[in-house]
Amino acid sequence: MKYAITSGIAAAVILALSAQAQAADVSIYGRAHLSLDQLDNGVDSGTNVSSNSSRLGFRASTKLEDGLEAFVQLEQTIRFDEGSGQFADRDSYVGLRGEFGTLKVGQFDTPLKAIRSKVDQFGDRIGDIRNLTRLNTGSSNIGNVFDERFKNGVAYESPQFNNISWAFHYTPHNTTGSTTDNVRESYSTSLTYEVKGLYLAAAYESFEGIEGIDPKAIRLGAYYDIGAQLRVSALYQNASDIPGGDRDVYGAGASYKLNKYVLRAQLYQVSDNDTPDTGATLAVVGVDRNLGKDLTLYAAYGITSNDEAALYSISGGGRGTTAPAIAGENNTGLSLGIIYSF
Repeated sequence: MKYAITSGIAAAVILALSAQAQAADVSIYGRAHLSLDQLDNGVDSGTNVSSNSSRLGFRASTKLEDGLEAFVQLEQTIRFDEGSGQFADRDSYVGLRGEFGTLKVGQFDTPLKAIRSKVDQFGDRIGDIRNLTRLNTGSSNIGNVFDERFKNGVAYESPQFNNISWAFHYTPHNTTGSTTDNVRESYSTSLTYEVKGLYLAAAYESFEGIEGIDPKAIRLGAYYDIGAQLRVSALYQNASDIPGGDRDVYGAGASYKLNKYVLRAQLYQVSDNDTPDTGATLAVVGVDRNLGKDLTLYAAYGITSNDEAALYSISGGGRGTTAPAIAGENNTGLSLGIIYSF
């Protein structure tokens, strides 16, 4: 019954968008990203097919008076590996843009999360930085924090002034359902400098939790293009007021274009919290083969070396299949993937 209702809603949205095509610019887009992975958590290993942030989306925009433009986006995860998905579970919003900047309302990435997306050499692949930067506060608190989408979000993005822009994202209630007390009120903000070949950004994010825990993070990110072939990138994150004590994540990566190939690598570390031997080191190397602008084949190998009491994976982040970590054991993955965007 739930599937029938969801399918009916999806069909209704498509028909509605089609009916308004004369009044609005409408587009359908998506990405199929699948990989064949050999995953090993130091005790067990197995071969998996994983759908990695594969998606289907709809966008529409309408020109209004005085230079204003209204826009909407609906985006959902598509699990090609398991034949499942949930409507509008990814970035989905309605907004208004003009000379004043951009306003959006809905569920979508925070400014802090956007920095990681810009500098991660292995986003949605083996070795994604989110294996270290995303933190779980425990089921008794608010679950995952950082590199998450705010629910019930309201955001403002400024125009660029001298290549500098500012973003602010607020949610009065970062969970489903209604509220009468604004529990889980959260916000995220960033300042960005961006020109061709150079990106510098800083962000701060704060979650209102329960049980006296209100997670906060500062994140710095950058990339720099050296010529047309080499890009170097780096990220630093300090997370505080989290279970177990503060943690730092830091590291760097690089990519090099060689004809139709791209060589990639990155190395990141997460520090101990208040407990010794709870840190880890993540290292990953890979190569892409571009077959036109829409299709990429790739291979990657990564390892997360866990300290004695650490529990970090190599295959988390935006991936569908993950090998659970075991304390003190290396977590490794070999991945052969295909990405088709349309």
